[in-house]
Amino acid sequence: MSIKALFTQKPLISNQHGALAMAFVPFLYRIFSGHFAVLHIWLGLSWLFLYLFSYPFLALFNRNNKAKYQKWALIYFSLSVIAGLPVIFAMPAILQFILPILPLAGIQIYYAKQKDERHIANDIAGFLIFGVIGMASHYLTTQHYAFSILLHPTLFFIATTFYVKSVARERKNPRYVQYSLIIHLLFGLAYLTAAAYSLAFVYLLALLRAVIFPRLHFTIKQIGLWEFPLLILFLMALYPFNASS
Repeated sequence: MSIKALFTQKPLISNQHGALAMAFVPFLYRIFSGHFAVLHIWLGLSWLFLYLFSYPFLALFNRNNKAKYQKWALIYFSLSVIAGLPVIFAMPAILQFILPILPLAGIQIYYAKQKDERHIANDIAGFLIFGVIGMASHYLTTQHYAFSILLHPTLFFIATTFYVKSVARERKNPRYVQYSLIIHLLFGLAYLTAAAYSLAFVYLLALLRAVIFPRLHFTIKQIGLWEFPLLILFLMALYPFNASS
């Protein structure tokens, strides 16, 4: 394929825009907590292309037209490696974060083969990958491991996932509404007990949304649009918590 043909073709991108926003929350959490470096730009680009790579790569295990998916998987992976080279040269130890990502990617491959990508275990594996990338972002300038970057976003994403399932694919299953409410309540109380008041407040807003929105019969697009301001509030609520903890 010529370079000209590459730039005239429409990129193969997943329509899960909410997942893309989630993917960068742990990464941005690290940056907003301080110690920004130019290498974060390269790491962010590498992560963006790696995220884009995941869609055509996983599609290879359960879709037809494999040539198209192979092509875009190769393009995105190559761009991810190129963008990551300055980071690798500056700090080879950053490669250690590939190790926890591999088994998590294995879980996602398994569910792709089963054509069950919406299984909650598959979602959690993805959230943990997001968190590992956030930890790598922290390590880049501190050489320390910050498990809070893995913990806080992952818990919030799990609660969000149960809510989204309760108003989308599982909207006729009342158990998912119950799961969503219980998880939001438990996580919110846990943060309140820990005196993490900003996060507890966001969980309160999320709980109210989980109570009210299932009765409003929003479209999938409307559901997704309402999640963006809540995600921004969550990211702002993380700011008081130093990522080094």
